Amino acid sequence: MASLHNELIAAFAVWNANLAGTIQRDTPLLTSGRLDSLALFQLLVWIEQKIGRPVDATAVDMPALWDTVDMIVAWVEKERAR
Repeated sequence: MASLHNELIAAFAVWNANLAGTIQRDTPLLTSGRLDSLALFQLLVWIEQKIGRPVDATAVDMPALWDTVDMIVAWVEKERAR
């Protein structure tokens, strides 16, 4: 599971160079406003690729479920097990 954490942290740096080196596993992403709309879209695509199916973004409480790298990876792992 640690590899997903590292992969996601590296992806944030690619999606937005200003995030490079500033994202840790417990860094608030959505509630802090660190992610712009493009990074949020790229996160959604990344999640869909990891779970192998589309995600209805309107059915997900993103700030409550996807606010940190740890939370995102936990959500991905839970969805993979479904």
